[in-house]
Amino acid sequence: MVVQAVQRSVWWGGFRVWQRNRDAFLRSWKVEIGGIAVEPFIMLVAIGFGLGAFIQDVGDRPYAEFLAPGLIASYAMFHATFDSTYGAYLRMSTHNIYEAVLFTPLQPEDIVAGEVMWSATRAAVSGTAVLIVAVSFGLITSPFAILAIPAAYLIGFSVAAIAMILTATATTIGAMNNFFTLFVMPMFYVSGVFFPLDRLPEWVQNASWILPLTPAAALVRGLAEGDLTWWMAVWTLELLAIALIAHRIAAMLMRRRLVK
Repeated sequence: MVVQAVQRSVWWGGFRVWQRNRDAFLRSWKVEIGGIAVEPFIMLVAIGFGLGAFIQDVGDRPYAEFLAPGLIASYAMFHATFDSTYGAYLRMSTHNIYEAVLFTPLQPEDIVAGEVMWSATRAAVSGTAVLIVAVSFGLITSPFAILAIPAAYLIGFSVAAIAMILTATATTIGAMNNFFTLFVMPMFYVSGVFFPLDRLPEWVQNASWILPLTPAAALVRGLAEGDLTWWMAVWTLELLAIALIAHRIAAMLMRRRLVK
């Protein structure tokens, strides 16, 4: 009971941090809406239809239909990662928001929970934008595709928790570049977003399933196609496990950084 009370307290404190980030976003959403709504449109047109015109169908689907679910997962990942790396680092080290938060009853664990929850929210918003664009182009027709929105939230939560580990330990904002170069972008290319995994060497296929974007892309693609299998439960549990483990590590490291 005590542990449950502590967990409820952490998530309630995280909700208060989430509210702060939400209010800041609502004051400046006009300068961010392009990256959320316009970029997916350009990506689907340029890659799905432009490059896709020179690519054979994937199975019995046009390339653009294969690509669209992968973009939902990957854009959820990107928006969550950017906010929980560069955004969180600036709030911590440049704007001193974390220091101000610690003058309230909230703790470092609350900050991490709130940041991860907010990044996951941005992921869900981004995933929704890509879903709307894909549906408007007729690339997704399954009614189960609506479940891609909570899936995008889970994807965002998982990658944001991992990113907060970096934020809690980074000494400069330039460290974020290594995270994108060495982790995010390689994952983007080998997670089944742009082509089926069976085109890759076997050892790369096996390694890619350890990365969060691979089960994420497979989960969203299954929902978008209405192809529901028991593997989707496994992929969901994998993302949940990654999220909870990474969140616990990030909270511990953030406390070590902020509490001297």
